[in-house]
Amino acid sequence: MAQRLTVDGVTVHVDGEGEEAIMMIHGWPYDRSLWDAQVAAFSPSYRCVRFSFPNQGAKGSHTIDEVSKLYADTVHAVNGGRPVILMLSDWGCVFGYQFALRYPDLVSRMISVGIGGSSQMTYRASLDWKTRLRLAFAHRRLKASSGSSRAAREACARLQLPHAVSWLRASTPAAGTLPFKLRWPMLYIYGKRKPFSFHTRSFEAAVQSKPDSRVIAFRSGHWVMREEPEAFNSAVKGWLEQIRPL
Repeated sequence: MAQRLTVDGVTVHVDGEGEEAIMMIHGWPYDRSLWDAQVAAFSPSYRCVRFSFPNQGAKGSHTIDEVSKLYADTVHAVNGGRPVILMLSDWGCVFGYQFALRYPDLVSRMISVGIGGSSQMTYRASLDWKTRLRLAFAHRRLKASSGSSRAAREACARLQLPHAVSWLRASTPAAGTLPFKLRWPMLYIYGKRKPFSFHTRSFEAAVQSKPDSRVIAFRSGHWVMREEPEAFNSAVKGWLEQIRPL
């Protein structure tokens, strides 16, 4: 079953059947189609909630609180305020973490792809020199990519603060940022075939040490769900079946 509704001016797509909902949050510069293979795999058993953000019709930037409220309003609209499973990718992880920290009762479990929640990855002031160089390289790539098309430039502008450029360039945490604390079962997935990782060893160890949480490394690039969709979907399904909601 497919459903379309508007929440805070953003079109939300809900596909599938099931008691539980998976809210899939993409990162820049993608849209909801990033999760097409996951919707096909999970919709027979779960309701898959997606939206393209930033809204291309909107103007101005968005604060962390505003983005978090959009996510919370979406959960209330599509799931009656009951907790959802978060499936996060890339910079969607950053906003997903901040949403979960602000609205912990709206999250049951978390699947995160590519970016860890350690404050060391978001607070530039605390990074070692190697990670600073890696983030500087990523920022240059982002800046170059944002000039490649009008849509990409607009997407970057919509979340200019506090999106990727702000996070990577800031010498202090972005305004409103809450320190990361793992309060939910988490499956953290990342690809090993890329120049660098956006998580620390301490973050990986912290996830592994938590009951019902797990880390899986794939022999893929950054976009694991696209490069290894069958293996990714199988791993996520297996973990969700093991870690049932309370």
